[in-house]
Amino acid sequence: MLVLVLVLVLGGCWGGGSGDGDGGGSGSVGAAPAPYRLDQTCPDPPAGRGTSVAELNGYLAAADLPGWQAGDIGASARLADGRLVWVFGDTVRTDAYAPRIVANSMVVTSGFCAAQVMPADDGAVVPDVRAADSAGSVAGEVVHWPMSVVALEPHGSYADRGLTDVLVVLTARTERGDAADGVYSFTFLGTSAAVFTVGADGVPTLAEVVEVTPDDPALDQVNWGAAATVAGDWFQVYGTRQVEGELGRELYAARAPVDDPRDRTRWEFWDGASWQADIDAATAVLPARGGVSQTLSVDAVGAGGSGGGFVAVSKQDGDLGDFATVWTAPSAEGPWTPGDRVPAPSGVGTGDLQYAPLAHPEVPLANGRLLVSVSRNTTDLARLLADPEVGRPVFTEISLP
Repeated sequence: MLVLVLVLVLGGCWGGGSGDGDGGGSGSVGAAPAPYRLDQTCPDPPAGRGTSVAELNGYLAAADLPGWQAGDIGASARLADGRLVWVFGDTVRTDAYAPRIVANSMVVTSGFCAAQVMPADDGAVVPDVRAADSAGSVAGEVVHWPMSVVALEPHGSYADRGLTDVLVVLTARTERGDAADGVYSFTFLGTSAAVFTVGADGVPTLAEVVEVTPDDPALDQVNWGAAATVAGDWFQVYGTRQVEGELGRELYAARAPVDDPRDRTRWEFWDGASWQADIDAATAVLPARGGVSQTLSVDAVGAGGSGGGFVAVSKQDGDLGDFATVWTAPSAEGPWTPGDRVPAPSGVGTGDLQYAPLAHPEVPLANGRLLVSVSRNTTDLARLLADPEVGRPVFTEISLP
């Protein structure tokens, strides 16, 4: 996601062509789990303690994790044991690691103790793949940029295996080209679901990567997985779509039964009047004019995640907008009503970027307001590597109606 914003601001464009994505569109990558570990053991989460934006920003500024010096997006979910899992896009590490930047990472927190999730090779937690052109030659690197994460109870093939959680991380499957004048070209190919399982050892471990949508280099396709939440028996998934001439994006809604969201045949899409199975009939629930960022957050609120309505947080008018805005709706498809907004200057022209605000209702603030993180970055890669704190999210808060 870091590269996406740099290209937007510096006037680059998406690279042409498409690869074969996850192993040529096989639908699943990684038949057997690779060994994953937590780099330290944290105490049990504290119970019933509200925090503050100032406390969280102070902790984040002082954090010194060797495998996570900076990262964007930072979508979060609460595990069954009360810990929080955070997934990040392009992540800067110390020079103890090579490469210094990986396409994604995961951190598990318990109070103010943070443990890094590390695969055996100390690389990205969702591995990169290589894309091949029609002649079979390597065409570029395909990376997985996390957009959203949900924690589900184990169902179906994951039931009765001693698991506590199934984490579904929806990623932007993106072909990244060669560096040119400090800016990467890239092509959004489609959405993948990286499925992690958590067992008695408490370690999120990658089980499989499933292709949700096939490779398609079209600039105006819906980026499904831009947000996701659980509401009762439904796994709600949202997508955003670029519209020519608009800075904001349209918002679309889909859903799948929580007992097996991997079964694409059971997905339903909102067509403006009802939920139905034809993805091509999906209709925007928010227009591009005054619309959302490429990645946002949508959360079900209320008892048991159902019946209390929905809250969306995003930049209004896209990531080049200057305000993080909250929308509320009585149901997953809307109607969506904008509410409070807080400053989050895009930084166009300054080199200091702020984008992709995401809500974290699972982290209660003592004042009752809604916690929001805003991704930050710089257009100066050398500065980022020398001072990674400029690429860490900053926390703010927003009022709910």
